[in-house]
Amino acid sequence: MLLADATSLQYALGWNTRRRAAGAKQKITVRGSADLESDLENPASYYRVHYPETVIDADGSDARSTNAALVVTDVLVIPVHSRQDCNRQALIERIEAARLFNPALRILVVEVQAISAFDAAAGAEASPARALAKEILTATLAETVIHEWIDDRSLFERGLSVFEPSPRNERAVAEIEGIYQEIARTRIQPVAQAANSLAILHALQRRTQEKELCHVGIDVLQEQPVRS
Repeated sequence: MLLADATSLQYALGWNTRRRAAGAKQKITVRGSADLESDLENPASYYRVHYPETVIDADGSDARSTNAALVVTDVLVIPVHSRQDCNRQALIERIEAARLFNPALRILVVEVQAISAFDAAAGAEASPARALAKEILTATLAETVIHEWIDDRSLFERGLSVFEPSPRNERAVAEIEGIYQEIARTRIQPVAQAANSLAILHALQRRTQEKELCHVGIDVLQEQPVRS
């Protein structure tokens, strides 16, 4: 498996560096975002050929890599924290634009809860994850809720995963395994064609409006009198 880090703070690369320093077994390959766009767009690239499964961690800071990932990915996983405040409309528009080039894109929204809220908000109708899943056409809300466990930060800082400490937190392991299974199911589930077509229509309408505004702006500039 290949893990490509396209985040601004390079979380995965930092985790991998600490893992190597600790002498832990390297179970996955971690790389940065350098040349990621061209590698993703080229089906014959080394990474596309040698890694049948690729995970791209992106926060939107690297727009080129993020857009390239959206075009080639089969499942977009969106973790939504209960305390997270994001621009949902901008995210929806970006996903709909990606469908112009990747109509088979599937969306899985995953709720993330702090351990203090365990079992309290996972099924709440007002949860941000549930609201986002309803707003994104064809999106699926994951049944599994990921919780921020007390030991998560310590494991991350030591370059470890939830599968490695002894004893393991079996509930944390079950959550990760549950999400992995849901991603596998989402990958093969049919895309709702009516909703998908509507999302593509939205993207086309926005592009048309942007072009019209651009033309209006140019016309206004051309009509302005030249001052001597």
